[in-house]
Amino acid sequence: MTGTLNEIDSAILEVALSLEEGEVRDGFVTRIYQTDPGGLGEMRQLINDAKSAAAYFIDARERRAEVAYDLASEWTAQPDRKPGADFEQESPGARLGNYRLVKRIGEGGGGVVYEAEQDEPIHRRVAVKIVRLGMNTESVIARFDIERQALALMDHPNIAKVFETGATATGRPFFIMEYVEGEKITTFCDEAVWDIGQRLKIFMQVCDAIQHAHQKGIVHRDIKPSNILVSGSGNNAPKVIDFGIAKAMDPQAFSRPVETSHDQLFGTPVYMSPEQIDLTGLDIDTRSDIYSLGALLYEILTSCTLFEGKDFSSCGVSTIRNIILTSKIRTPSQVLAELEPERLATVAAARKTTPPQLIRQIKGDLGRIVMKAIDRDRSRRYSTVNSLILDVQRYLSNQPVTATTPSRLYLFGKFVRRNRLSFVAGNLVVLSLVAGLVISSTLYSRERKALAEAEAARTEERSLRLQADARENVARVAILLDQGRTEEAEALRKKFPLDAVEPSLEAAYVFRQLGDWNATHGRWEEGAQCYKLLMQANQLDDPAKVLDRSDMIAIAAMLMDYREEDYLIFRREVAEHYWEPKSKHQAEHLLKVCLIAPADAALLERMEFAVKVLGDPKVAPLPSWAALSRGLYEFRSGNHQAALKICQEGLNDQNVIDACRSSLQSVISMICGAMGRPDEARKALEISRDIIAETRGKEYVRGGSIPPIWFDWIIADVLHREAEGNRSKNRN
Repeated sequence: MTGTLNEIDSAILEVALSLEEGEVRDGFVTRIYQTDPGGLGEMRQLINDAKSAAAYFIDARERRAEVAYDLASEWTAQPDRKPGADFEQESPGARLGNYRLVKRIGEGGGGVVYEAEQDEPIHRRVAVKIVRLGMNTESVIARFDIERQALALMDHPNIAKVFETGATATGRPFFIMEYVEGEKITTFCDEAVWDIGQRLKIFMQVCDAIQHAHQKGIVHRDIKPSNILVSGSGNNAPKVIDFGIAKAMDPQAFSRPVETSHDQLFGTPVYMSPEQIDLTGLDIDTRSDIYSLGALLYEILTSCTLFEGKDFSSCGVSTIRNIILTSKIRTPSQVLAELEPERLATVAAARKTTPPQLIRQIKGDLGRIVMKAIDRDRSRRYSTVNSLILDVQRYLSNQPVTATTPSRLYLFGKFVRRNRLSFVAGNLVVLSLVAGLVISSTLYSRERKALAEAEAARTEERSLRLQADARENVARVAILLDQGRTEEAEALRKKFPLDAVEPSLEAAYVFRQLGDWNATHGRWEEGAQCYKLLMQANQLDDPAKVLDRSDMIAIAAMLMDYREEDYLIFRREVAEHYWEPKSKHQAEHLLKVCLIAPADAALLERMEFAVKVLGDPKVAPLPSWAALSRGLYEFRSGNHQAALKICQEGLNDQNVIDACRSSLQSVISMICGAMGRPDEARKALEISRDIIAETRGKEYVRGGSIPPIWFDWIIADVLHREAEGNRSKNRN
């Protein structure tokens, strides 16, 4: 191989750069050029030159970014800019629709975040993120659009929620999201003086949120302490924020894909995975987030970063790249042992322990878990975030962890720690008997048991991996259906039937997605199968979380319309397990699920607690739906006058949608019929029928049309049919 590269050599170079650096890459090149030593030497030189070129490009990119930022800042600061320019300056007191900006609370490469107050229809604090002045380029706006789409996909208690999106008068996009007030996770843990166990439990909540994002097809790419906030009040739940550089694993998942050129660099260097900064063509996948989670856990445990002592702020990008790719990372216990005594004492005190105990606690399994997560070779990291969670759980319960090679001594030590009291008592008995043979037999038996437990742990991990593969394939079916590729989805579904996926919290999203799609397309039998599995998966979840979602409403609507006897069984289970809602939103869901069909006195008595939690529908998050739920309760209880007043108040809600309006008119018809007012009953029933006939499938909200929610219209149909039946009985 001499002179310019031919097509074959170019292809070999491209493949080599896409492989993991080290033995894998060098082995590939060696096999290709095993009969051409000269060609092998030239190819190795080309690979080294490519790595140097990557460093050149990222340095150039850094300089371009600095120049662009300086120019944009100077232009924005010009005092003689004319009115009508393409930029607008937000300041406290400015308004965006129903939102009044209070103060600026942060900014990033492409956006500015403000604290704001919403005036109507409800009053609450929110956060507003707007594309920053001078940065509304096509690339920045595309990334901004990806962030708000990514956040809109999320439905997890530890991920900040998006409420609304829009654009300013000059076309700069913005979105309204949940306002998260709190400290970054590392600061919070230190100020709360949490021990290692408490820190690991809150870290697992963060992992669960990232796993949820991965299931939605999103790689965060910027996991760091400042992007995970914890409030000191309430249940101390962490919130993952800032999906500004998130990446979709499916390139067709978002309407505005963003291409990343070879010299672009995204993320915070201290927490970036090697493949994020290497720029050799290796694609970024979920294992990059696992590395960042490992770096976060490293800091939560030690109050030190992976590269403690190195000042990245004074380094160029190529220098940072060289540090991340080549510098040896000390284990957590090593970095603690090298701290100044005063600082080490402070770190240990913040964890309710002493320096020797802290180093000893982190030195074994816990340190190996961290080092496995941050392995430079991503094939040796945890394959999924769930695998990392399971290993942390095993550590907390004194089980063998997969990050540690299971020697006999190690397994025996784990067994002793799990059974400390039993072991001490057994040894006292053995010593009193002074029977060497019995001692040997006992220890051998316990060792065999420990080995069996380790094998069971490995078997469990293999089983979880197989389940993850099955969930991934069924999730792919859901994505294909969402994209309208029905034939491909049907073919894949036949290869991987739903029966192959065990009900679990991770699989619940897939069951929900397929159930919605089948129900929307009238495939009731398939939809019933999906929702049956979803019901089983929901039993593994926190009841409050289940009530927060719309799962139960969808299941109840489908069963009531398709198989009423199954609905009555489902309703009994719901009333038994979910009768204590914790919020108005949950109470509204519970009442609607249980009362779309006539109810007996026992069920109504069971619902009294939910009615108290719901309170006045006018102050609920969704007043019209809350009025429907409360109106159904009063009507089923025989309180006709109160029911009529509540339903009429629901109709006065300016944000009432057509499906809810039709349902309220049907309930009013039944109330008037029961009160002996047939003309009013007939009129309300006609209005309900007209709404269903004229507006179904063409739902509108302020700002444009939205796809109708199928189960809201099924509820409207069910209540309309009941109202028609009641009117027929009253006429007879």
